[in-house]
Amino acid sequence: MNELRACRKCKRITTEDRCPYCGGETTTEWHGYVFILNSEMSRIAKEMNAENGEYALRVR
Repeated sequence: MNELRACRKCKRITTEDRCPYCGGETTTEWHGYVFILNSEMSRIAKEMNAENGEYALRVR
């Protein structure tokens, strides 16, 4: 099983070494998890300026 990683730039969760969304470097050093189902109705998504998907709350 591949280890979950978070992008240092956009905080998206992935299993890749490079983020498939923005091309940023990813790391295994992250904390917190947010899954956004409907970014248009989510207050958290608006605060994070995020689209639907999986995100880390803190990335080192």
